[in-house]
Amino acid sequence: MTSTAYCCVNDKDSHVFSKFLRHTRQNNDLSQEQLCLYLRKQSSLFYNLDTITVSRWERGVNIPSLAKQAEIVELYNQELVDIYGNDNEFLTECTKLLALPINQRKSSHPYYRSDEYVIEEINNQHPCFHLILGMILQYEDNPCLSLDDIDSNRHRLSELKISIASAFGGQVVGHCLFLETTSKEILELLNFKINLQQMTQSEVLRHSNAVLVISSAGATTQIENSLMSIYMNHFATRKYLSYLGFSVCDDVFTKKLNSAKLVPFKVQSVAKKNKKGDITSFLISRSEVMANRFLLKLAVITPSSLSEILDLSVKGK
Repeated sequence: MTSTAYCCVNDKDSHVFSKFLRHTRQNNDLSQEQLCLYLRKQSSLFYNLDTITVSRWERGVNIPSLAKQAEIVELYNQELVDIYGNDNEFLTECTKLLALPINQRKSSHPYYRSDEYVIEEINNQHPCFHLILGMILQYEDNPCLSLDDIDSNRHRLSELKISIASAFGGQVVGHCLFLETTSKEILELLNFKINLQQMTQSEVLRHSNAVLVISSAGATTQIENSLMSIYMNHFATRKYLSYLGFSVCDDVFTKKLNSAKLVPFKVQSVAKKNKKGDITSFLISRSEVMANRFLLKLAVITPSSLSEILDLSVKGK
């Protein structure tokens, strides 16, 4: 991957990464030449790296791609989410994904236009858990995600994490559903060897290393992004999670992931209530998540930051 040139003075990314690179090199008592040789030895991404380029990175003349940034940061046991999550200018840029002035919001929902909304986490002890989970699974209409008798089996479903966005009168205007699992089980589900019912009934002790997103949707782009930030931050802040998977039937959400330059792992045509549809799956490594600008922006938004952003958005600020 080649480096991308940016403005020395105004570029936000250059400032935060340049500072990290310079301090890391100095703290490890390395010259620019030694750092250059180290990076070339550690990764093929830097096979043609020279000291002039390292110097330009440190001075913010230009910066490498996010993939290269992620590689460098990981070599020093850190991640881009840690670096960019502490940069106020980057965080300001991230809030634009979640908040727009009320008069600029566009909704496809029949009953929601620009009202205030709140996001609530729903666990398996919530009295409406079975109704909300059933609604989400019906919305997704994914044959691999069916569950039998949700209410009586709710004790087995504690691993399912649900967040809903609701507007005036309790009208649901968005949701997300995900769970921690193993990369092995995700691959089995994506290859149609098991289904969600079997995953939730498994008695095998799991050492989770992955997050599987089952459904994610919102009446507006901002609501959808707000809900995405919940599982992206969940994934990013738990270092033991190495993979992020999606298994979705929602064409709109699939296009969103494609527009974020994510490549589908598998697309399977299935019969859904007398019609055909596609189950599109994605499987992304942790390094790929950190190197994806859209996902990184969502991952740095903490739950407390999300609450503050939504509060300011409601006030029209």
